[in-house]
Amino acid sequence: MRTTKILLSGSALAVAGLLVAPRESQGYTTIGGLLNLTQRDVRVYDNFTMATANNNTTPDANWPGYTGAEMAIWKGCGEWASGLHGGTGLGDPTQTVGSGGANFDISWQGNATGIGTTNDNIHSMIAGSNGGVLAYTETPISDGWRIRYYEAWTWQDGPGSVSSGIDLQAVACHEYGHALGLGHTTVPGATMYASISGTGVGQRSIEADDQAGVQFIYGVKSATKPRITGLSQASGVLTITGVNFSASNNEVWFTQAAQGGTGNPVKVTGITSNGTTITVSIPAAAGKGDVLVRNSGTGNANLSDAWPIDPAAGPACGATTYCTAKTSSTGFPASIFYIGTPSYAAQNFQLYGYNGGIPKTLGVYIYSDTGPAATPFANAFLCIAPPIFRGPAHQYDDFGTVSVPIFIDLSQIGSRRLYQLWFRDVAQPDGTGVGLSEGLDVTFCP
Repeated sequence: MRTTKILLSGSALAVAGLLVAPRESQGYTTIGGLLNLTQRDVRVYDNFTMATANNNTTPDANWPGYTGAEMAIWKGCGEWASGLHGGTGLGDPTQTVGSGGANFDISWQGNATGIGTTNDNIHSMIAGSNGGVLAYTETPISDGWRIRYYEAWTWQDGPGSVSSGIDLQAVACHEYGHALGLGHTTVPGATMYASISGTGVGQRSIEADDQAGVQFIYGVKSATKPRITGLSQASGVLTITGVNFSASNNEVWFTQAAQGGTGNPVKVTGITSNGTTITVSIPAAAGKGDVLVRNSGTGNANLSDAWPIDPAAGPACGATTYCTAKTSSTGFPASIFYIGTPSYAAQNFQLYGYNGGIPKTLGVYIYSDTGPAATPFANAFLCIAPPIFRGPAHQYDDFGTVSVPIFIDLSQIGSRRLYQLWFRDVAQPDGTGVGLSEGLDVTFCP
């Protein structure tokens, strides 16, 4: 068993794991081994004694079913994922979550009923202290891991900035880096640096050296890796859209609904696909959490990214993109997606514009209950048909992204509406000054 620790800045560097020499021009190190597809589960035994570890009681549709320490740790581990969690990475006010770019994704499995053994893949608190050590990871690696957080520290669950104590999400991110096979790095500011300063919030987000390390171990994200692009569900049936699904022998992995268990995902196996769509009945044992697809292979590049799901969200609820976006002056097509669920009860549905948006520019959304369409306009397409209506103006942020809340009226349950983003693009080479996203086809549910 190997034990790897993180310390508060200024403490003497104690045991730092069994590390190897840095590779040329890299600061990251490895400790040997990796987590195969049988060891992707993550659970939490929430025995944190301080109230600050569970201050956050606000649900988030992108991290469904969990708040407090569980949400913080889930996001900390999810930062190592191959791509943005749920396609957007939203749900954390300090970053977008999912930055690894490797053939690696976790399977969130909720709460355990105890601390487990050194290979049960569980986060938990341990009583007492050990000098400046904040937490440590026990790493058999191929057989799993266990992460412990010392009780002596004031753990803070966020989710925003932390003014005192120690940021639980950041330390979870660091320690999980050890669980997946990384040692400490020599690059200050990287998540895998051996110590943190202040509250540690900055180490929630992995940096270039951390990304290089996880890609070295698991390989750069393969072009053939399964990728989910959308979920919709009706009457207990889940439809998953994406790419690189196999013709047969796919598996769909769910988070368990109950506490405890072995950490193994709830699986539906032997699923056929046309390559881009999978339809399964949601198992009774599946709960709020994540869904992933494993295609017919068994390697690291055969498991998809993770998407949030709430099996109790209700029938006939979903949103999919269609039509063709216009390439903006940024050189990227103007994309539209969504946050939350188009549910009357949830009232958390938002249009989300990214890729190709113009920083600080103004825009509106347009919508129609008629269509879809692809009518030539401004060297692009209007993706909705008349009569067309416009929503209120909004402004893109410094990164060229925008999220726009959409209120769902009771009368809209079961109905369909089509949306498109329209924004100013004064540098557009075609001289139209217009940016247009593709369309978003939304069906509202209770």
